[in-house]
Amino acid sequence: MESLKNVKQAITNNTNNIVFISSETCSICHVDEPKVRNLAESYDVPFYHLDIMHEPELAGFFEVLTVPAVLVYHEGKEVGRQARFIDFHTLENLLQQLPKEEEQIDYQALFDEL
Repeated sequence: MESLKNVKQAITNNTNNIVFISSETCSICHVDEPKVRNLAESYDVPFYHLDIMHEPELAGFFEVLTVPAVLVYHEGKEVGRQARFIDFHTLENLLQQLPKEEEQIDYQALFDEL
């Protein structure tokens, strides 16, 4: 289990991140967490699991009203969010589209191609 402080730092430092927010009393969370973790590992995306019961302030920080919640970040910005009912196909499609590293765009080369 991660801490909110560590996850905030990871979101600013890593290109991509998945944050899974659960509650120890949520049975669906216990089922969905390994599935989301496996997807993250498959796409080499750092995975962070937070428990809302241990750190209630994370609900306000992430604006999470229900669990489980899956938040996907790219370059520090939230690019995907699902809560309560996780659509794993949609989540996987999003992970497939995420750039792996910060891509520097050579705009001059793009214009030279025109």
